[in-house]
Amino acid sequence: MMQYTIVIPAHNESVTVEKHVTGFIENLPREVTEVLTEIIIIENGSTDSTLAVCRRLERRFPNLVRVCVIERGSYGESIKLGMLQSSGTHLSILECDLLDASFVLRSIRLFRTNQAELIVGSKRHPQSIDRRPFKRRALTALYSFIVLRLFMGYRGSDTHGLKSIEGNLAKKLCETAVTTDEILQTELVLLAWRLGAKIEEIPVEIDEVRSARVSVLRRVPKVMNAVQELRRSLKRFSAHNPEYVAVRWEASKLHQSE
Repeated sequence: MMQYTIVIPAHNESVTVEKHVTGFIENLPREVTEVLTEIIIIENGSTDSTLAVCRRLERRFPNLVRVCVIERGSYGESIKLGMLQSSGTHLSILECDLLDASFVLRSIRLFRTNQAELIVGSKRHPQSIDRRPFKRRALTALYSFIVLRLFMGYRGSDTHGLKSIEGNLAKKLCETAVTTDEILQTELVLLAWRLGAKIEEIPVEIDEVRSARVSVLRRVPKVMNAVQELRRSLKRFSAHNPEYVAVRWEASKLHQSE
């Protein structure tokens, strides 16, 4: 029987997290509420009252919301902890400013029909609506072309943002990943791809709720560092590397057991 976990990282979200999470819970479709067993909020390194607000949500929804804390502000470490802590057979990783119930619903339906093991909410899907400023949309396009396609050979259109993952696969990816922080979300998708997991992209609708935490200029050197880290990770997955063979074998056993 499907049991579903939702993971939400929260960093300096004291102004928005209570309103957004409460509205999300109160308006979930029945098909989601029937399988949803937990919402894990990962408070990470906030310098405002985010943790206190998250604790208030935990008290308000005691049988649903669970708060975990890490000291350092890190998106990658947040989602990794959420995946490792999850008890669901499947999970979705959402954002405080993009709690998309329709994405969760579509993910559940894809999982139920065995069409995917990892689902990416792609901002570059032909049916997506992306209302972010031009600079951010351009950076996404450049990242997809330069990092994903040119350097990694990955033909998917996006790795950032909303994701849904089969639970055991999520834990396997966490154990295999070597990166951290923002780049981890790309590594997880690329590892799933190299391990032969079924990956599906679905459209999302994005509005600019708040300005980006990192400017476009500051992201450029991060992208160059990301290329090196991802190459280092994927080098392990050469057909001549015994570790690659072992991980592929473990992944195949994982899929066959379900």
